[in-house]
Amino acid sequence: MLMSFGEVLTVFALFLAFCSAKRDAELYCGACHVLVDEIDYAIKQIDPRKTIQVGSFRVDPKGDQKTWEIPYARSEVYLTELVETVCERMNQYAQSTNPQTQKKTYVRTSSRNGETLSLSNISMNQDISKALRFACESIIEDFEDDIVKLFSKEGPKLHELQNSLCLDTAELCTEPAAEKQVTKPGENAETAEAETTEAETIETEGTETESSKPEGSQPEAGEIHEDL
Repeated sequence: MLMSFGEVLTVFALFLAFCSAKRDAELYCGACHVLVDEIDYAIKQIDPRKTIQVGSFRVDPKGDQKTWEIPYARSEVYLTELVETVCERMNQYAQSTNPQTQKKTYVRTSSRNGETLSLSNISMNQDISKALRFACESIIEDFEDDIVKLFSKEGPKLHELQNSLCLDTAELCTEPAAEKQVTKPGENAETAEAETTEAETIETEGTETESSKPEGSQPEAGEIHEDL
């Protein structure tokens, strides 16, 4: 069936948009961080007691089978299925721009736990969602085996998983992800990193710092985190 001239123009416009998106380093780094976050979250929703048998089901001369059980959420069966559908969740994200640095990140517009999100400093439209999904699918196409292998083992934290795939393997990011990843609109990785540093400083100073302040005094402006 032949396409109409208008449909051809639409397809061509989308193709140009996607080609442009592929050259957007911030888009691809952000998409990589998002898909790692989504996969990690989905895995944690699976009952850790649920297991699956893996190994060879062939019977050896002694009548034994070399099989063992592993967590279902870490199995190739589940991870492959998850990887094939994770990019569908990109429509739940919007583009957030840091007003100071103009750095772009991608944040959730729908809450996972029912909390209220502050939708500030963000851009929401179909073009952004399509570009983000296209970037996600491109990453999956190029690095599916690496992603499945990465999530087959327990242990690494979210930022370690993001750095392993997005920084080291795929080389889509030029800077390491912050340890505390924020996926709420109005906040970004730089803010999260500052919060982590501040928390470590407070913990190091201990009660001695707290006791040095007059009782009933209010925190100084520098101690208050301001949402972007």
